[in-house]
This record gives sequence, structure tokens and C-alpha cells, in this order.
Amino acid sequence: MNILLIGHRGYLGKGLHAYFHRRHKVIGWDVAEDIFLLSPEILAREKIDLVVNLAVVADRKSPVFLDGEATDRINVGGARHLVKILRGTQIPWIQMSTREVLGPIYGESDVTREDAGYHPNFLVGEDAPYAPPNFYGKSKIMAEFISESHPFSNVIRLTTCYTDYDHPAGNWVVSLVKKAVQNQPVTLTQGGWQFRDPLHIDDLGHLMELVVEKDVRLEKIHAGGGESNLICLRDFVQRANPDVSIEEATGGDFGFAFNNTKATRLTGWTPQVQVRDRIPVLAENIRAGLADPDFSAISQE
Repeated sequence: MNILLIGHRGYLGKGLHAYFHRRHKVIGWDVAEDIFLLSPEILAREKIDLVVNLAVVADRKSPVFLDGEATDRINVGGARHLVKILRGTQIPWIQMSTREVLGPIYGESDVTREDAGYHPNFLVGEDAPYAPPNFYGKSKIMAEFISESHPFSNVIRLTTCYTDYDHPAGNWVVSLVKKAVQNQPVTLTQGGWQFRDPLHIDDLGHLMELVVEKDVRLEKIHAGGGESNLICLRDFVQRANPDVSIEEATGGDFGFAFNNTKATRLTGWTPQVQVRDRIPVLAENIRAGLADPDFSAISQE
């Protein structure tokens, strides 16, 4: 496929670019290129077979929607622009979204305390109601609905996605591993017993390939690491450095994890990469100061 990857220089964008580059032709498009300069002529010239939109600005501080701010312009306005340039085509479009459109889900009664940490009594499915706690989540809801204007679109929501490499804009996965390998204290709420379901970037890329292959349309799909990748944050950082110093803080959540049943039913997809196997790899790459070599060797178009 010829894939237009919008947001290819971000943390997940770099990892996804590297995955796709091993199998497809990838056209990277980021802030420097400007999403609003994309046109039907560019899609036609590059013979684009798939558009993946990772472009995002994440204002989590404001609890209200702020019209005209960067989070609105890129997340909402960018989606509207993609509808415009895709109109009349049958090019599949995957709009990336987030668990933050749903807000907090788990309370104390929704988890069970086990020796390995909190364990969810259920996993979050696509039928969970919208309850965004911030501007970012609200803007991503709007983008989800806007994408429905293109009949060949799908939304994939993520909880936590990670790569094997360092990145200056990396998420909590990179942040915690970096502190652990540098022998810095790691502060965790809930004692670090809250759970996550990290999804490796290669598993996300494979899901996208299957969505196109199976001709899935107009679906909202949850993509988490699956039950085998449920891990509490305390265990996570200790696998990066068994001697890490953990400082406990008050507050925090009990965890979050997606139900992948719909993705499996629609495409046959299940995550293959195990986070417990990849934490040592990420830790070693961070120690070595490595960015993704597959990405850095690619000349961008």
C-alpha cells in the first residue's frame, strides 16, 4: 500500500512509520508540511491507498472546549480538512482516538486487589459512554464524529501504545523507564498497583493493515494490549530496574484497560507482542540513547 501517515515525527508516528516502511511505501506528513496543505491532488499524485491521522494537540489542562485554540484547530479542524480532501474517494481513513473520550471508568469496586496489583473486574468496550474530562478528550470526540462523514473511515482508540525506542515526546512508558534506568526515584500514585494494558506499535500497525484488508468501515474500535499484557505500574518499572526506588503518592486511578473483542471479531486481530518481553529492550535502548534506527534512516517526502 501507499500510506499517508500524518504525524509521522511524533512518538507513535515514528514507530508506526518504521513498521509500515518495512512493508509499504509511506509518505510522512507532519507539522512542517501542515495538514491543511494536503489536497486531493497530492492524494492522487502519490496514489494513496490509506490515510492514517495521528496529528494531535493534547490540552489536558482545560476542562472546557476552547474554540479556535490549537487543540481545536488541529484535532477538529484537521479532521474536517481530511473529510474535504477525501470526499468522493474510496480511500480508507483511520482516525486515531484515545481512551480519554471516555474519561475515568474504574472505581474501587471495579477492581480486585491481587498479589500482582489491581486486576479489573471487566474490560472497557466500545459501548462505554462518552465522559471526557478535558479539552483534549472533547476535541477527539468531535473528530470521531467528523470522520463518519467519510464512508470509508474507522476510528481506533488507544489506551497506551509504546515503541522500543526513546523519544523526546514519549508517553508515560518512556518517562517511567527513563527514570528507572537512570536510577532516579519514581513516584507512583496508588502505590503503583494500578493496571495498564500497553500495546506495542507493531501490533497497532498490524491491526490497521487488517482493517483495510477486511474492508471494515465506519467502526469505532478499541485496541489495547489484551489480558496477557495487563501489568501494574510497580511491576512495570521494576522490570526496567529491579532496584528502582518507588515513592508513593496519594490520589490517582485504579487502572484502565480495553476490551479487544470487537477488533478480533471484525478482523481476527489479537496482540502478539508481550510488554514484559519488551520492557528490557526499551530500557537498554534508552540507556544507549537510541531513537528508532529504521525511521532515522528514511528520507522523508
